[in-house]
Amino acid sequence: MNTNRPNFRPLALRVPLSALSLLLASGCSILPEPQADTVRHFTLSEPAQMGRATEGVVVRPVRLAGHLRNRSMAVRVSAHEVEYLEDVRWAEPLDEALTQILRNRLRAVAAGATVMVQVQRCELVRSDDNTVQLAATYVITPAGGGDAQSSVFTATPRKWEGGDHGAIIGLMREAAVELADAIAGAVEK
Repeated sequence: MNTNRPNFRPLALRVPLSALSLLLASGCSILPEPQADTVRHFTLSEPAQMGRATEGVVVRPVRLAGHLRNRSMAVRVSAHEVEYLEDVRWAEPLDEALTQILRNRLRAVAAGATVMVQVQRCELVRSDDNTVQLAATYVITPAGGGDAQSSVFTATPRKWEGGDHGAIIGLMREAAVELADAIAGAVEK
C-alpha cells in the first residue's frame, strides 16, 4: 500500500499568497501621481490698525448678498448667472474683510455716527468686459438720533486684464476703499 500521497496543501497556500503579493506590488504603480494643490487663498483687508479708541464712527458688520457668502470667489457670467472659482478662495469671510476696511478708514472720522452697509455686488463681471464691480447701499445714523441718511454706491468699474487672480483682489480692494471714502465724505458733511 502506498502511503506517500502528494500533499497539495502547502502549494494551495503559496499560490494565493503569491497572487496577492503580485497584485499589491502592481497596484502601487496603478495609483495616480499626487497633484499639486492649485487652490489660492486671498484676503481683501489688511491687518486691523490698532489705535486709541475714539468717539468716531461705529461701523456695523457689513451684510452681503447671498451669493457672496461663499468661500469660493463669485464671478458673474451674465445678469442672472454666477459661477464660483474653485481654485480662488477667500481666506477670510468677505463681509468681515469689508467691515475691517471700512472701520480702518472711518476710524479717523470723529462724527459719532453709526454706519450700516449692505453689499449687493463685489465680483468680477465677465459679461461686462471683465470688470470688477462693487455696489452697495448704506445708512448713516447721526449720533444724536436725527434723521438717518441712506445712499446707493456704485464703485468706478475697474477692468481686469486677465492672468493673475491676485490682480482681481487688488481691484476689489480699491473699490472697497472707494466705498469707504464715499461714506467718510457723507459722514463729514
